Amino acid sequence: AGSEVSQESLLLHGPFARKPKRIRTAFSPSQLLRLERAFEKNHYVVGAERKQLASSLSLSETQVP
Repeated sequence: AGSEVSQESLLLHGPFARKPKRIRTAFSPSQLLRLERAFEKNHYVVGAERKQLASSLSLSETQVP
């Protein structure tokens, strides 16, 4: 009986456990405008361009979609 796994433990750590939700970034209107313009030019902003865009918007690279 000591080796039983509780239902709660399965939900939190089992194979179907949900990842914790990522906190959604609330972009300012000016950040949104810059991001939309960058997206219009190139649908995939990567590399140095992504790093520069993130820096200029005071965002992390992971926040730049």
